[in-house]
Amino acid sequence: MKKKLFALLVMSVLVVGIGSAAAVEQITAQEAYDMVNSGQATLIDLRTLEECYWVGSPALVPGGDPIAVVIPWQIIMIDNRGTVTKEYNPDFDTLVWQKFGDDKDQTLIVMCRSGKRSTAAAGELEQLGFTNLYEIDNYLKEGEKEDSVGGRGGFQGTSYKNTYDGYRGHPERLPENNSPWKITVETYTEDINNTEDSVSWMDTGLPITQKIDPDLIPTLEDEYR
Repeated sequence: MKKKLFALLVMSVLVVGIGSAAAVEQITAQEAYDMVNSGQATLIDLRTLEECYWVGSPALVPGGDPIAVVIPWQIIMIDNRGTVTKEYNPDFDTLVWQKFGDDKDQTLIVMCRSGKRSTAAAGELEQLGFTNLYEIDNYLKEGEKEDSVGGRGGFQGTSYKNTYDGYRGHPERLPENNSPWKITVETYTEDINNTEDSVSWMDTGLPITQKIDPDLIPTLEDEYR
């Protein structure tokens, strides 16, 4: 019964929120880092916990505490034949509601692996009524092809192949096509000049960690189970 009441409440929020939410703005990982570091925004990691553990998570210093709230957009399963099944996380809206409540004006930044899941999740957050939304992605890549919405963003980008040594090891790493656009820890440009430019966390050379913080992983409260 409580689940049904919550579903009705969410639907009412959707109806009210349609047409009132602001457009999602694409930003670079460096901009996201600065916003979180200064306390201006909360970063939401839409990847699975397995991805966060094995690949790494955003941090303010190399190997430090993770800084992103982890709310997976999808449930990803692999069977013993290697078949991958991806399903929408049915608890996503509920977990967002529990974590962020009624403050629809708070600044949220969404991030996935390369930009596809974050594009979808940002749209969902808009529908839920959140009005101050950002996504780590290269907006010039958006809509280039029907099957490549999003990309060159998120935590890894779409084709990260380099050995990662952190920003101290690669303080001036360029995007993969060596375009004039680049980011450093000290100075950077906010302009994204090329559809191939990667604005991902790892390509930018920002700090990562393998640590997991249970406090940043919302779980379904008993009343919503």
